Amino acid sequence: MANPNSNLAFESRFGPQSNLIDIAAFAQSASNNPPALPVDEIDHDIAQECRVDDLKISLEDVLNNPRLAAHVFKNHELTVNAIHESADTSGKRKRRRMNLPEPALEHPEVTALQRKLDAVKLKSWPYLLDSAAFLRGPRYTDLNPFTEPKPSSSSNAAAASSNNEAVLTVTVFHRLPYRLTAVARSSQHAALTSQNLGDLVNCIPCVSNEMPEEVYEDDELAGYSPNTTHKNPGAVVLIEGVLYGDDQGDQDYANKLIKQLEELSLDQVDPLVKSPTSLNSTPLSFLSLKLNKPYWFLHQGDCEHFLVFDQIRMIHPTDPKDGYPLTLQITPPQLDLCRGCSRVPAVWSIVGDVRLGESPCPLCHFCWTMMGMPKDEQAAQGILAVPLPRHVAGWR
Repeated sequence: MANPNSNLAFESRFGPQSNLIDIAAFAQSASNNPPALPVDEIDHDIAQECRVDDLKISLEDVLNNPRLAAHVFKNHELTVNAIHESADTSGKRKRRRMNLPEPALEHPEVTALQRKLDAVKLKSWPYLLDSAAFLRGPRYTDLNPFTEPKPSSSSNAAAASSNNEAVLTVTVFHRLPYRLTAVARSSQHAALTSQNLGDLVNCIPCVSNEMPEEVYEDDELAGYSPNTTHKNPGAVVLIEGVLYGDDQGDQDYANKLIKQLEELSLDQVDPLVKSPTSLNSTPLSFLSLKLNKPYWFLHQGDCEHFLVFDQIRMIHPTDPKDGYPLTLQITPPQLDLCRGCSRVPAVWSIVGDVRLGESPCPLCHFCWTMMGMPKDEQAAQGILAVPLPRHVAGWR
């Protein structure tokens, strides 16, 4: 039985869940609707009426003037800080508030701009004190290095076969390592409903897919191989109580999960059923799911993700025709700097070296090459140079 507290947390993070949607039935129903107008037949009169070129020119004039731009940014910052301070009931000591110069001391250009802003009659233009609950600073997960959708580089990349095909938008979240009860967005993708679950999960970038493989000699760990190709990574996706495994026989993650739950005998966990089809043989059109509901995805041993289907719609003439699944957003990875030079990202993690101030110690390739292993063989024993993930698979 679902925990009401967890449902409330999910809704506050991902939004209210939709009703159960049969993807195949949705695509069939939506295909009967009138087709979308071609791009060249859009009413240009409406486009002219809705144009905002005059506002764009005024905005660019302000931003291109350093004096006016500084005034606008500072005024906005002071307003937001005042709203947050008024909503803060913790009783903590507040920082000293910055004040704008007196209007009489301002430059004439600044005074004229402020008069224009004050003359705006829109009631929604100024910030109200009640807007504190809807304001937040920019987050790292808001960044996106892509200026356009990134096509899939795999051999299984698909093209839209017709205009009657639906597109699913999926956002991927991961647990924060320092707070396992919180999640953060890692990427967002768009897949065709004719593709299967395996195509979707294989395009998700994750550092677990690039972990170096261990090399053993005489049953002892001797080092790590920089090879990032995993033969049998293993994966399972849980959607509406149904487990979709990787079809690896006894090593199938779905079978292992069901066996583990049976051994734990958890009465509060809803019974799970394994799907007769695997990830690579289950088309997305065969699924029934809810929008804004997190679905659990496990791979590479214990690496967890949550798949949230944000949107389902029919393909539009302006959408890309091929390269699906598309990657719409990737949160840039935060890389550790080299502890030696503190200039470039580290590519090695040195373990067990007493010459360094910490273990493991991240170093760049140049610093580790210059330092090298100790000449004393006894001192070199137990030192491991572990290659760090290169962020290639899925990122590039």
